[in-house]
Amino acid sequence: MAIEMKDVFFSYPGKEVLKNVNLTIKDGDFVGITGPTGSGKTTLAYCFNGLIPHAIRGKFSGSVVVCGKDTKKNKVADMAGKVGFVFQDPDWQIFSLSVKDEVSFGLNNLKMGNVDKRVGEALAMVGMEGSEDVMPHNLSHGQKQKLCIASVLAMEPEVIILDEPTSQMDHRSCVNVYGILKRLNKEGKTVIVIEHDTDNLAQYANRVVLIENGMIVKEGPTKKVLSDRKALETLGIKIPGAFR
Repeated sequence: MAIEMKDVFFSYPGKEVLKNVNLTIKDGDFVGITGPTGSGKTTLAYCFNGLIPHAIRGKFSGSVVVCGKDTKKNKVADMAGKVGFVFQDPDWQIFSLSVKDEVSFGLNNLKMGNVDKRVGEALAMVGMEGSEDVMPHNLSHGQKQKLCIASVLAMEPEVIILDEPTSQMDHRSCVNVYGILKRLNKEGKTVIVIEHDTDNLAQYANRVVLIENGMIVKEGPTKKVLSDRKALETLGIKIPGAFR
């Protein structure tokens, strides 16, 4: 299994966010996580790579095992070779002065070999080959998001998690990014996307998780979940065009 969560609770100081979450994600799944704003989607994702419980302050209980590693026993750095995380705002995780330095940063920290080769291959995968010397602040938002994806891919993780990866992209860039994710999934990567746009999930995800008030209210095959008009309307989630 890629991810197994059992009886997970998490509270920020003074606010309970996740409540008795039990979730299994299989190797090679393409999973979409959706729900109303403030429902706990991003907090749930932070549990997948060890940010919770190690880097984010709060009270955590339960068990999260990712790629065979218990996140309680393995810190974020220990999980980095197995799990790649792309934040919603790429500026939160870009801090190098060149594209090449940004992609190679994680590789150097993990002491991985063949850095130049890995950087070139990762940039080629997202269509940014030849941009090694470009300064990241000169990139468009879509290009920055691709750079973050390349930085993750260079470390060859088994699981890739993306938080609202296309929320600030135009349609063309959105299609391009999801095309990359679809290809990676076909190559065997487990992909998890937090997404408000259910049309994207209907087209690309094979499973969908609905979350409300920190609890999973429905999960299963994409069509089964996203064609449940009553459940989606109750949560204020758009029914995708494919299932109307």
